[in-house]
Amino acid sequence: MSETYIPLSQVNTYVFCPRRFYYESVEGHQVINDHVEEGKIKHETVHTAVTDRKKGDKTLSRRQYLASDALGVSGYTDLVEEKDGIPYPVEFKKAGTGNWLNDQVQLCLQGLLLEEKTGVSIPHGYIFYIGSKRRRKVPFDAELRETTLRYVSEARALLGTKKIPEPIHDNRCNGCSVRPICLPDEVAYLNELDERPKRIKPALGIDNVLYVDEQGCAIKKTGERLLVVKENETIRDIPLIHLGQVVISGNVSLTTPAMQTLLHEGIPVVFLSAYGRYHGALTPQVSRNSLLRCAQHQVANNPDACLDLSKAYVRGKVANMRLMLQRRKWQSADTTDPAMEPLLANIKAIQAMEKRIQKATELPELLGVEGNASAAYFQAFNFMLKSEMGFDFQRRSRRPPADPTNALLSFAYSLLTADLISAIQTVGLDPYIGFFHQLKYGKPCLALDLMEEFRPIIADSVAITLINNRRIKIEDFRESHGGWYLKDHKRKVFYAAYETRKNETITHPVFKYKLTFRRAMELQVRLLAKYLTGEIEQYTPLTVR
Repeated sequence: MSETYIPLSQVNTYVFCPRRFYYESVEGHQVINDHVEEGKIKHETVHTAVTDRKKGDKTLSRRQYLASDALGVSGYTDLVEEKDGIPYPVEFKKAGTGNWLNDQVQLCLQGLLLEEKTGVSIPHGYIFYIGSKRRRKVPFDAELRETTLRYVSEARALLGTKKIPEPIHDNRCNGCSVRPICLPDEVAYLNELDERPKRIKPALGIDNVLYVDEQGCAIKKTGERLLVVKENETIRDIPLIHLGQVVISGNVSLTTPAMQTLLHEGIPVVFLSAYGRYHGALTPQVSRNSLLRCAQHQVANNPDACLDLSKAYVRGKVANMRLMLQRRKWQSADTTDPAMEPLLANIKAIQAMEKRIQKATELPELLGVEGNASAAYFQAFNFMLKSEMGFDFQRRSRRPPADPTNALLSFAYSLLTADLISAIQTVGLDPYIGFFHQLKYGKPCLALDLMEEFRPIIADSVAITLINNRRIKIEDFRESHGGWYLKDHKRKVFYAAYETRKNETITHPVFKYKLTFRRAMELQVRLLAKYLTGEIEQYTPLTVR
């Protein structure tokens, strides 16, 4: 007797693409795109019709449940037509009249299950195409029966081995809902099997973020919408369908119905202090992809693998820090000006550290290289700020931020941490198990690892832009208990600038297609997952030019 039944529809999926079957049946990914949604809607119409009825000399029966212990397969039929004591399965498909083997196998399997249930030999079945309202007769000959049983056996074997198949990488990928997770073009390119991919549509990502930082507000639910209310006045009214994340800062309450709805819809809620410090997050159900997290833990317990990944993170961070300073040098009309010497010296210091990254043999040595490169970067940070703005940055300080510039940097890093935690959990990894940042209770080590390459080009860039464009000024900060903090009324300006930066388009350094920073964060996490599971040989950080 089988302990695990494979759904009939998943056998169809296996025949169509074993890799997609792996993602859906082994890792538990259920991604809805336009094609999937259209099919669901059309099938719901079929399934809500009258269950049993007579039509001439036939008896029509909808939604029959079938299961076979011998085959380990179960599921529902769309329709069974019975004539002269013989039941004929009818499978509904949304469009076309294509003679697809995966559909024939699914139909034949329904026939085999009906034979087992009734003891009656069934010679054929039908595929009905909803779009054209035509149906095709499919004979259950010996060849199709043998093929069907073979595919069931192969699918069961894959469930047992849990070894991810190679990408199909052909026309079947077009329109596939799991393509953004599978990344067939990218994997083939990185494994030197194909030419450079031409496009990318990562799966989920955070499309719209609701920031709520007005103290005393409450977030409530009404219907399929969220309301931000203060003193019985509705400040914001947002459809849930347009929401990807909620960020709450300070004294803002979240009602239980709103909380439950956000969890059900898979929308994470990030909590910041009134000063922008990251406190934690309310996250939807953890991904069922335990195999991926097991691979993550195996690498985390392997010092050599941790060192290799850490070198990639540091290489990305240092390269992006150097680029930020070099851009400032390129903007200078006269690089021979003595005032530019500290900037040039720090760029050289960073370049020297870049050469030492790959030579590091232990994690503490790599930490020293990263620390020296970061020190050189922040020593020259003032050069990227317009002097007339009055923001005098001396050194990086965290708790509390010693000056307005540090306050902006800390705020940006908190938001970046939250975004990467969301991306990590979307992919199915554990944000608290890292490789460069070693385990520490309550510390999102993996998010901090992946942040390294994004810090200069997203967080630092936002702070620099706000200062140099006069959108935030010295008087927009207040000093409290030895630290500097952005005033409440200017946070909306900061949030807007941060979102604008994430939506800016770049060219990916490896794949050469265009995507936003927002999508790049998710893509990098997915590439890390493929490295951890052995699909690609190395993780390549995101560097801009």
